[in-house]
Amino acid sequence: MKKLIVLLLAAVLLFGAVLYFCPPSRLPEQLLPASYTVRQWVGTAKHRIWPEPEPSPDALSYEVIAVIDGDTLLISIFGAETTVRLIGVDAPESVHREKEKNTPEGELASAWLKTFLEGKRVTLEYDQELKDQYGRTLAYVYADGMMLEDVLLMAGMAKTLTMEPNTRYHHHFEQLEKQAREGGNGFWGTGFFEG
Repeated sequence: MKKLIVLLLAAVLLFGAVLYFCPPSRLPEQLLPASYTVRQWVGTAKHRIWPEPEPSPDALSYEVIAVIDGDTLLISIFGAETTVRLIGVDAPESVHREKEKNTPEGELASAWLKTFLEGKRVTLEYDQELKDQYGRTLAYVYADGMMLEDVLLMAGMAKTLTMEPNTRYHHHFEQLEKQAREGGNGFWGTGFFEG
């Protein structure tokens, strides 16, 4: 158990150091695959990083067609292209209609999620409200038994965004965000989320 904790802390510090010494606006593309380090780190901790049991092995899984941005995916559900917005998290903007709202951090969060999801299928868990005002499907999304919202929050690639009535994991997400903020993970370490 102590080795696992040491490995987790080392991975967090490594990722934080990359972002601290090379802010996202200047992050070389060759460093983006470093997110695999975070993926491996999360994989070692996935036995209990969320409060509910992971989805059953026979849950329906779907192909990810594209990562739209750091908190939105395009998924094929029974052959239909479906836009899925992750519940409870908000990543920096990268494809907003108002161009001035898009940021280099948004591009990095999007690229990070693409790298993380490469070659994976996802399963969905729904809450009270199934669609948002833009017609996007709202879901908690799992890949390899890991909740993407957990992964993004722990890596500091997103922060919490609570929208009633979908609040099932609200307190859990706040705790993960607090840990990431205190550890200076991801964009917490660059000061982007502080502003």
